[in-house]
Amino acid sequence: MSTSIRTPAKHVAFRYFTPAKRRATQYEEVTMHVQWSPKNYATQGYFNHDVNDRPPWSDDSTLLKAADWWGYRDPGEDWFRPFVDRQAAIEQAIELAIAGARRSDMFGDVAPEWIRFLSTHYAACRYPAYGLFMCMCYVQREALSDVVSAPTVFQAMEKDRHAQDIALYCMELESLIPGFSDAGAEKLWMESPVWQPARRLIEKLLACRDWGEINLVVNLLVEPLLSTLLTRELVLRFAPRFGDSVTPVIEQGAEADREMRLASAKELVRFLRSQDAANDAVVNRWVADWLPEVRAAVEAFAPVFAELGAPPDRPAEVAARLFGSWKALLAELRLDLPDGVHWSIRS
Repeated sequence: MSTSIRTPAKHVAFRYFTPAKRRATQYEEVTMHVQWSPKNYATQGYFNHDVNDRPPWSDDSTLLKAADWWGYRDPGEDWFRPFVDRQAAIEQAIELAIAGARRSDMFGDVAPEWIRFLSTHYAACRYPAYGLFMCMCYVQREALSDVVSAPTVFQAMEKDRHAQDIALYCMELESLIPGFSDAGAEKLWMESPVWQPARRLIEKLLACRDWGEINLVVNLLVEPLLSTLLTRELVLRFAPRFGDSVTPVIEQGAEADREMRLASAKELVRFLRSQDAANDAVVNRWVADWLPEVRAAVEAFAPVFAELGAPPDRPAEVAARLFGSWKALLAELRLDLPDGVHWSIRS
């Protein structure tokens, strides 16, 4: 007696999620529902709670509301393998730039005032970068779905990489420049009037317990204003004038990171609006509440421009660029510009 096996007329795919487009992407396949919840497949509920009977993830961890946190998609579709490849490329570029500077004795021609900047203010940049790393680690832990948390954990690692890049670079400079030392950078971060508003801002973010607030304040205010001031306005614009072609390579890596994470944050704002219109009021309130802190951190850097020999009107030009770009960002996201905002940096 023979039996025949009937095969399906067409391929039937196994799906445990609904892809954003017709076909699931590799990003979706490796990211979706790694984080479990009673709202998806953990129908038995959370099996572990902390000493206060709080589950691993809780809706009260943020003021933001969404009917389906798994509906978000990162526009960069970032996951671990492309993330690692991108970080490796950034590190290789830095290594090649330093090796080239060593062969050509480039730092022998760098202006003394720029060497002072590298050993002081630039060396201190690793402290806020590390602070933002810790902030984003908290965001990743508390975010209410894997697709929302994935860009934030990558952003955290990028901040840690940037902090380490600066520290390692300063060690290289000690071997390349006679007398170079960044020993005073920590004191600068802890005591200098230039850095205290930035330190206050980072520490307030570390104390915040709303992961959505931290995420959006970092990406919609801190990164476009303070981080851009440090990387683009101080390093990328000034380094070539003083004969430094290496430091910009490090900061271009940070700029590329920021561009990718800003895209993720902008899509998150749009997603939140589609989930609950009341989220707009929450985000607008956070922007208004945190802007004075971020603004004070930016304005405190005015004396650094004078230290670098910039003309007196340079801080005002920088403020106009930063604030203009930031206002365009809010307009693109249909968020409110806080009332009474008129910004200028005075040296």
